[in-house]
Amino acid sequence: MSLPEHVHLIDTGLFGYQNYGASYVIGCSELALVDPGTSNAVSAIESWFTEGSADLSDLASIVLTHIHLDHAGATGELVRMVPDLKVYVHERGVPYLVDPADLIESVKQATGDRFPQYGTLAPVPQKNIVPIKNETTISIGDLDLLALPTSGHAPHHISYLEKESRIMFPGDSAGLYVDHQLIPTTPPPSFNLEESISSLEKMKEKRPSTLLFPHFGTRKNPLELMDKYQELLVDWVNSIRDKYLAGTPREELDSWVVRNFDQWLGNGFTEEELLMNLSGVIRYLSWRSS
Repeated sequence: MSLPEHVHLIDTGLFGYQNYGASYVIGCSELALVDPGTSNAVSAIESWFTEGSADLSDLASIVLTHIHLDHAGATGELVRMVPDLKVYVHERGVPYLVDPADLIESVKQATGDRFPQYGTLAPVPQKNIVPIKNETTISIGDLDLLALPTSGHAPHHISYLEKESRIMFPGDSAGLYVDHQLIPTTPPPSFNLEESISSLEKMKEKRPSTLLFPHFGTRKNPLELMDKYQELLVDWVNSIRDKYLAGTPREELDSWVVRNFDQWLGNGFTEEELLMNLSGVIRYLSWRSS
């Protein structure tokens, strides 16, 4: 897969798998890191800089699509290593970077025995954080990034469009693209179908040329992929809704989902990940019916 010359992919080895978690170094005159990954990814990031033509101290900023630990967990440790780093994040994510205790506890509850794979998050000093509320442009050296709030996967989610090349960093708002297939990502506690669809429409309106997925890599047909993802997301939620409204017990629903969506399993997207996404849909459906 080809990347623009001012963009570099770091495979973070997420959950011990290759080609499942990506962080992106962007910029020429100034460098930024988009979604550094879990705290377990720090060594992969250090290695990329050590083996390349830049030094970690050349990193000027971290750009977060959202604060889930598989995207933002390395942030605090990197700020410790490079104390002047700017950290761009949705304003709703700021308190959880400054004091990550509640975020870490939420991840523990959602992931159970798999929590060590998600690492942790060291606190980020308030002075390093640049909060983003509305659609705005941020400058990374001579690059301009349009920050586009895209809730649905999470209320604090932002996608970023590099204005000149029109490459887009969608975070998880356009789903996963692993092993040549789209996979829905609907985690607890805040997945919202209607907001996800609205965000996809906002992203399509920007006419991106390329999507750079954190899970995983570069895809050149963004509008087609986002249309397909919207359809997939609706079908996934509706299939669970039918079972949920029929009062299907959770254990039976778990088994049904694993049997009927096993084509998604493999290379990082495990049965546990699938069931966590099921939990997100159930929580959403419970909220909608309350």
